[in-house]
Amino acid sequence: MKRSEVSFFLIASLFIFCDCSLPIDEEDSSEETDLTSQLAWSGETDKFVINPKKGVHLDDPQASGGTAYLTFPSTALLDTSWEFGVQLSFNPSANNHARFYLASSSTTLSGDLDGYYVQIGGTKDNLALYRQQGDRATLLLSGRELMKKNNSPKFYAKVECDCNGYWTLWSRLESEAGYVKEGQVKDCKIDSSICCGLFCVYTQSRSNGFTFHHITQGHNVETVTDPGENPEPPTDPNISELPDDVRGLLLFNEVMYYPESSGAEYVEIFNPTEKDIILPAIYLYKMYENGEVYNTTVLQPEDTARLLSIPSKGYLCFTKSVALISKKHKVAEKNLIEIAKFPSLNNSGGYLALSSSQEPGKGHTFDTCCFRDEMHSQSETIGISLEKKSPEKTSVIANWHSSQNPTGGTPGIINSGIK
Repeated sequence: MKRSEVSFFLIASLFIFCDCSLPIDEEDSSEETDLTSQLAWSGETDKFVINPKKGVHLDDPQASGGTAYLTFPSTALLDTSWEFGVQLSFNPSANNHARFYLASSSTTLSGDLDGYYVQIGGTKDNLALYRQQGDRATLLLSGRELMKKNNSPKFYAKVECDCNGYWTLWSRLESEAGYVKEGQVKDCKIDSSICCGLFCVYTQSRSNGFTFHHITQGHNVETVTDPGENPEPPTDPNISELPDDVRGLLLFNEVMYYPESSGAEYVEIFNPTEKDIILPAIYLYKMYENGEVYNTTVLQPEDTARLLSIPSKGYLCFTKSVALISKKHKVAEKNLIEIAKFPSLNNSGGYLALSSSQEPGKGHTFDTCCFRDEMHSQSETIGISLEKKSPEKTSVIANWHSSQNPTGGTPGIINSGIK
């Protein structure tokens, strides 16, 4: 028998015959019972270190930041429990957080998929349960902020999905004696899976700050809910509550529809209100002159769990290439959002609408505008954006003129004609 086979036999034997009545702190300190490294990991294995004693540790050798993922095969969904430990060397944020995918239809966790995941940090220092469909994420459960003001959080998470499709989420700090129930919700919109996995979002300084350990999956579901019960999904407290009619809450402010080859098309919006507006997504319609919508684009960050935030009197710009317009117009990337499927804007002009709903409907339209060469205040139009004279006023034709900025536009910042 090979040495590696002997090691695995001994570890497996300890796991099977150990006394499961051990106190929590003793059980967690037993490195021999952590079989995380024995899972059939695949994916971006060059960005992780898989250690028999310490579990799975992110260690991106490029150290340039970005995303990284690993998966292991799993078709389990109903009547399934998942448990895992997490150790971070930082306090999580929108730019540094992770997901544990309980179920996924794809082994490429950085792309579109259908599945469920536990979000670890992000805009809040908590654990949250999400359903993902394609590139859209829906919050199902939002837990306590167990990582708040903690620069090296250590904790465990447990999730159960019973035979009736009820999901229950628990969390336990390493200092706590037992699990705390975060909540329960029913959701059966996804009924299959091919894998579980880990997905990390990180900046350069956090490229080795994630560790996952004691990952287990089984069918020892303890919480089975009566099908007559129907816990309602929570409302994310970060999301702005919109009125029945949203017109004027967000306005078009600048449109680059005919860029030079060194630039890119973009659409900028402005928040004229006295409050920040925070939403999971907004929707850009391309329309005919009669108002008929023929194309809809979802405007949201690549990380679909991250919310759009448009500060009071602030700007947000959407484009297909943040790098190009940042370099071309000499602006920081702070207020720029890259949209992979950003629609092509007709060089001869067109009509746009900004909506709070994916489906056109009364009360959902923030603003409408048109763009065409006749609206420019100068003869040269290629590489010159149309911008509002007064951002807080309506988007009528008379309120637009050519950008006076030497670069041809001011994406994400105050318009050139405003002092």
